Amino acid sequence: MIDPRLLAAVGIDASLPAAQQAAHLVRRMPLRWRAPSGSRDIATVLESRWFAGSAECHRVLGQFFRGNTGRGSAFGTTWPYLEVGGRVAAPGLPAVVGSAEEQGPDGCYQVSGRTVWREATGERRSFLGLGPDQQMSGRPFDLLWFGSSERYVVSEGILEIEDLFSSLRIEATPDRLEALLVRGLRVEPRILEGLTPPTAGRRSEIEVRRPTELVAGGRVPKPEVLLGGRAGVRRVDRQGDEITLNTEDDRRVVFNVEQERDGWRVYLWDGEFPYQALTLSRSNRYLSLTAALGDGLKPLAAGVRAQVAFDLRSDLIALD
Repeated sequence: MIDPRLLAAVGIDASLPAAQQAAHLVRRMPLRWRAPSGSRDIATVLESRWFAGSAECHRVLGQFFRGNTGRGSAFGTTWPYLEVGGRVAAPGLPAVVGSAEEQGPDGCYQVSGRTVWREATGERRSFLGLGPDQQMSGRPFDLLWFGSSERYVVSEGILEIEDLFSSLRIEATPDRLEALLVRGLRVEPRILEGLTPPTAGRRSEIEVRRPTELVAGGRVPKPEVLLGGRAGVRRVDRQGDEITLNTEDDRRVVFNVEQERDGWRVYLWDGEFPYQALTLSRSNRYLSLTAALGDGLKPLAAGVRAQVAFDLRSDLIALD
């Protein structure tokens, strides 16, 4: 039996049903992709407050969720899971999921067919295939963990913060990760060893998506239409590859337009605007709007990420 004090140390109530304990372990403890050499016992894992690889996480989950072990696919590779009675637990899956939709901190999860589906950033995608022959989208990561209402993923020096409505991508600097994990969650500092350093100078960006059939009949709207529909804009003019906004408070803002294969990108050329660039692109089912944040916006400050995501979604909704 696992010492309840170890569970309490990572914020888990030992009186909860075993399935809930398993889900809470995934939510509370960050997952590192590569495991170090050697095998840690469960007490050591819980004391460290992080999982050293999916195999270690899977082994610990098996102590709580007595399911049948399976090998599926997720994050672009083979991925372990546990299943019993149509319900699934797995590393990186913040809920024990069945045919009914389950709300995770970062989005909604559901088993349909032999696939666990995840809805986040306004889009529903396959998360985990429950068969050895299924090819899943996704790619490997360096670190994955959850907050109260979001998922954090570090990959190739980029920290991506996703929730049900938006995705924020910022530099995964050592200081930022230490603040979030070591000081914030009291995780062992060893979890940060060997991470890919970030590319210096990358601008933070926030992305939202909306089904194409809900936006302008599925067409990609022109940039002057989207910009002209923003609150506070009195007039918009376009001359060739230049767009000029005149605002209600008598400011003048100028953008350059770059047409792309499935959309467009506008860059701030002159004037004051919260974003340095806006990119609209279309896939088969969704329109994606991405804002490169200006220097005056601090994306991890309280309320900033949510406010920018709300504004961008409002831009897309205004096109309906």
